[in-house]
Amino acid sequence: MEIYLESIKTAFLIFPFLAFLVTIPYLLFEYHKYGSVPLIRSSIVYTFILYLLTAYFLVILPLPSKEEVLAMPSKVPQLIPFSFINDFITSLKENQGLSFFTSPIVYTTLFNIAITMPFGIYLRYYFKKKWYQVIIDTFLLSLFFEITQLTGLYGIYDKAYRLFDVDDLIINTLGGVLGYIITPIVTIFLPNRDKIDELSYKNGKNVSIYRRCLAFIIDIFVFATLLFIIITITSFNNTFIIFIITIFIYYIIIPTITKKTVGKYIVKIKLTSSNKYETISIFLRQILLYYIFIFGPIIVIHLNLLTNILGVFYLIIIITFYLKAFLRFIGLKKEFFYEKITKTKNISTITYKNESSQSDKNMINYNKEEVEETNENRD
Repeated sequence: MEIYLESIKTAFLIFPFLAFLVTIPYLLFEYHKYGSVPLIRSSIVYTFILYLLTAYFLVILPLPSKEEVLAMPSKVPQLIPFSFINDFITSLKENQGLSFFTSPIVYTTLFNIAITMPFGIYLRYYFKKKWYQVIIDTFLLSLFFEITQLTGLYGIYDKAYRLFDVDDLIINTLGGVLGYIITPIVTIFLPNRDKIDELSYKNGKNVSIYRRCLAFIIDIFVFATLLFIIITITSFNNTFIIFIITIFIYYIIIPTITKKTVGKYIVKIKLTSSNKYETISIFLRQILLYYIFIFGPIIVIHLNLLTNILGVFYLIIIITFYLKAFLRFIGLKKEFFYEKITKTKNISTITYKNESSQSDKNMINYNKEEVEETNENRD
């Protein structure tokens, strides 16, 4: 039991680092598909990752030293199916009463069932897998564990330090099936996957500050990459001029034409304006935002414009802008200065997949009612 607890403890220690690595890809996927990241979905996804990490560590830990493995007798794979039944019968004969339940064959079998039961629950509840898909996926997961052991942790060790057992494949798969069966009981108080998706799409109609921040980070990365490539392949020596031109192309021209940047496209938002001249409004918005507020400080410092009264005034404007951005980030919902002037805003391009079908149903019902009304008039 102490060995199992140590493996679980290790998984919990490693999990924050793994979670950090998957967070950005996870956010990109969620915002691109749904437009929002509900807490319930994140909880399910991250606990699933934690579960898989824990299960993996329970299989491979503790790791012996290479010297210990070399000193071990070679592990001969156990390839006879259902051998554990004979072991059960033998243990039952040798152990009377409650001592049978504490025998190695019993708790090893229960462990192999328990380790994949959550897998079956997650597959049915969140991934909406059918029973036969759960059987296949659980078998493949168990096979992955067994191959890990058979190969000596993928060749790190010269030989296997744990036994490859075909019965483990059978028992692990049984655990996944049992997890599938008890899913309705375990998840009785949780919303189903369709409800979670519906909530995600509903929230995705609004453009949160976090969604905009993610788009901004993506755009900064793309812009920096583009700037580096242009500077590298061109022989023009004035880097500042290239910097200014690249800003104009990426942040001004492209969004004015397409109403999107790469970042906005990925998180499914676009620019719009209530002004009659939408294109001009978006163009002015991008000029104000990127030449004045975002990259303005770099431009002002490069041109040495902070030495006069206009520079001080500009500094106050910049401080006010970033303070307001911070307040927006923590929940204060007010328009930015450049948005008010240009009457522009970001809107979501997410469309709930059932919305179109629902509108079709409404049109069908409307047509049916119209036909019925016409027939009544004729009568």
